Amino acid sequence: MGGEYDQYLSKYYSQDTARLEWNAATVLDHHGSHFPADKDSAILELGPGTGTLMGFLHNHLGYRNIKGVDISPEVVSVCNKILPGSTELVEDSAAYLENQQEKFNLILMLHTLEHVPKDQVLPLLKAIRVALKPGGKFVVEVPNSEHPVVGTRNRYADFTHTIGFTDLSLKFVLQNSGFSNVAVYGCKIPRKSLPRLVQRAAQDTVEFLFSSLVRLYRPGDSMILSSMLGACATK
Repeated sequence: MGGEYDQYLSKYYSQDTARLEWNAATVLDHHGSHFPADKDSAILELGPGTGTLMGFLHNHLGYRNIKGVDISPEVVSVCNKILPGSTELVEDSAAYLENQQEKFNLILMLHTLEHVPKDQVLPLLKAIRVALKPGGKFVVEVPNSEHPVVGTRNRYADFTHTIGFTDLSLKFVLQNSGFSNVAVYGCKIPRKSLPRLVQRAAQDTVEFLFSSLVRLYRPGDSMILSSMLGACATK
């Protein structure tokens, strides 16, 4: 699977530094409550992309024990420029994790799980659980295929996406991988500026209207209609 990702970073990732830093800060808005208080906690990011998040956690939040792994040499090279010595090239992420038994307090997987072939999702999640310390947390973020406006684009715009998730299917795979305390939640744009505030208000309105329409057909059903889904699960 690694070959198709040899130039994925340079071809498809934004190189806008300000945007990348904003995205990294937004991760903390979405998931920061699940991060450990101890700055020496062992943190692993699977599929770290540009390495911006690892750099942000180290340089701005003071986390001292951050590691990344990826199957792409390009990603590993870029991440090690951001945070030297942080990122390791692996051929098989699940095999790597199985050899890291109870090593990490927190494992992050942000916009990576949707790239994993369907038949490998559960084995990979089980390996993630093996690599967590007792009580350790796994935080994942994926596009929401059920979003009424961009769900189809979330699923199919990127040819390397192999599977789509809804809130129910994301919870299912985590629970069936042995995790406990599984919480799935919507990831929404933080209201940090006037343009973002307006954008968020418009998105919230659209999602409320569509959820109201769904209830006409499926009364009693609850669903998360944000464009991105987050989840936290505990070993």
